[in-house]
Amino acid sequence: MPFKAYILTVSDTLAQAMSASNPIQTTNTSGLTLRESLQQHSSKQFSVEEEAVVADDIADIQRTIKRWIAARADLILTTGGTGFGTRDVTPEAIAPLVSKPTPGLTHLLLSHSLQKTPMAVLSRPVTGIALHAPLPQSTPETQQTGAIIVTLPGSTRAVGECMDALLGDSVLQHALELVSGGSGSRQHASMQGPGGGRDGAKASHTGLSGTETDTGSARPRTEQREESSGYVTRDPGGPASRHRKSPYPILSLDAALNLIAEHTPSPRQTHEASIDRKLIGAILARDVTARTDLPLRPTTNVDGYAVSAHHTPPGPYRVSASNAGFEAGSVQRINTGQGLPSGADAVVMVEDTELLESSDDGEERYIKVLAQVDAGENVRKAGSDVKQGSVILQAGQRLSELGGELGTLAFLGYPKVTIHTKPKVAILSTGNELADIAAPKQTDAWGFRIWDANRPGLRAAIESAGYEVVDLGIVHDDRQATVDALRRGLEEAEVVLTTGGTSMGESDLLKPIIERDLGGKIHFGRVAMKPGKPTTFATIPRESSDRVVFALPGNPASALVCFYVFVLPSLRKLCGHHASIAPSGQGRSWSVPRVKLRLENAMKLDPRPEFHRAVVYPDANGRLVARSTGSQRSSGMHSMATANALVCVPALDGSPGSPTQLQAGSEALAMLIGSIL
Repeated sequence: MPFKAYILTVSDTLAQAMSASNPIQTTNTSGLTLRESLQQHSSKQFSVEEEAVVADDIADIQRTIKRWIAARADLILTTGGTGFGTRDVTPEAIAPLVSKPTPGLTHLLLSHSLQKTPMAVLSRPVTGIALHAPLPQSTPETQQTGAIIVTLPGSTRAVGECMDALLGDSVLQHALELVSGGSGSRQHASMQGPGGGRDGAKASHTGLSGTETDTGSARPRTEQREESSGYVTRDPGGPASRHRKSPYPILSLDAALNLIAEHTPSPRQTHEASIDRKLIGAILARDVTARTDLPLRPTTNVDGYAVSAHHTPPGPYRVSASNAGFEAGSVQRINTGQGLPSGADAVVMVEDTELLESSDDGEERYIKVLAQVDAGENVRKAGSDVKQGSVILQAGQRLSELGGELGTLAFLGYPKVTIHTKPKVAILSTGNELADIAAPKQTDAWGFRIWDANRPGLRAAIESAGYEVVDLGIVHDDRQATVDALRRGLEEAEVVLTTGGTSMGESDLLKPIIERDLGGKIHFGRVAMKPGKPTTFATIPRESSDRVVFALPGNPASALVCFYVFVLPSLRKLCGHHASIAPSGQGRSWSVPRVKLRLENAMKLDPRPEFHRAVVYPDANGRLVARSTGSQRSSGMHSMATANALVCVPALDGSPGSPTQLQAGSEALAMLIGSIL
């Protein structure tokens, strides 16, 4: 049977947010990381029974932990509240519940964390065994069973590193088997590996393995010790110094999107802009309110004659000119939208009148009113469209190309409006093999060049989304040239996109440059998706605001898919877009909307979730259908040609008898990235 695991997140902020009516702004990324570390572990030995969030309160923490101990939990993991802060009380809450301290586990966590950062000395982990109540007919072996409790930091990255330590070499599994009354023989056998020694191959704790590119087969990798320098990356001094296995755990798509949402800065700069077409795509920084009632006074809905309803029964009437004062017993010609003259309270439509007499110059002198109208008939009352002070457009509203928002601003009398300043996006392609399509024809030692398709494709996507591009060109696989180009990008733009150099080749420099030369923090370096596994997300500190860096794969289709999946949500947050409501535990707050549709073609399943390029169109019944663009090889940019959607193909289950493809005619979700024609 799998070990029963329970996860407790301790956070005042998160507890308060989850109790609010709109908890969308705060996401439990640490709890999600813990759940995925256990559920996706290759051993399949863990079952997450329950997750909870409580405030930094000793009584609340202990109440939850005691309930789980009574439920005979095997493993209880907490995240948060282990630091030096005045509200950090998790160790004080857990220590009284521990019957058997486990100093070895505590030492493992601290020593492993100190290899990553000296700031780990500020963590106060507590680990130990809380004994279960004896069962009525328990044996001596089962009387002392208990739950292993481990308190972890609140940082998502620190949680991932600690789980690497606990799950590496099957330490945690071995401990759990012993505490549950087992002999530990199963774990001893698995630790020996097929070769009988400690150096036998073992899978990463995520249970997701494979090559860094989208080619080749997925197979287990051997673990590798990290340097003690505090860096995750290695100094790229040559092929011999590179990692043989990526030091970055493979995150789920939602975990990666959560990290992007968490670490992308909120918009800070605003400016005023005139109401013209340059506003298309801008995001309002302030609410737009009605400055006056609209209409300001009663106006007519129709073409006709303004009358005093009480004094105008059916019959003949003299028509007064619109510039003359309104007199009882007469009617005044009026056109749609005009204000009613003083004394009038209704309008008779032209269709409800007859002409009795006209002048030589064609003006109406007398008409006959054919219908009785009531006061207020065919009249828009003052303020009936909008009331003074009411919010018409909210901050965060995008001013679309459809015209409704710009027209509304003019309708309200706004010559200018305050908007969020859009981030600039710098793009850089890397690789000795690349040539600019605009450059003179060139060849290299192999007799050919590879045209850089990434910058033209990304530039089109970025500019069509309304953002200004800084083109950093192509740099060859030279460390200093790459550093110089990135520094220029960081000075001129808020977001930097690079393509290539994120995998495991000897000239893949991006990750070490970001960390070592630019002082950045890499939040993730691999994602369980296809295409785009080696996608990297980092932030680099600046005085005004952190700069955002996305290092995208070099394969053209991968780069463009990853722009829509990862980069566009970050840009949407940076320029002030409203966060949408994402399903619990999913990081899609600023992502491109997904729609349900029917598949025209069957789509094969892969061990990783896949974004299949497709053309979405309405069928004869008006239902949306997705047609594949053909070969989905990530090196072929043509798979993005004509595509207006990315079909979200789930991962292959892998269990006996499970489906190996989505059948034609079945339903699926897709991200819409373009118009439906």
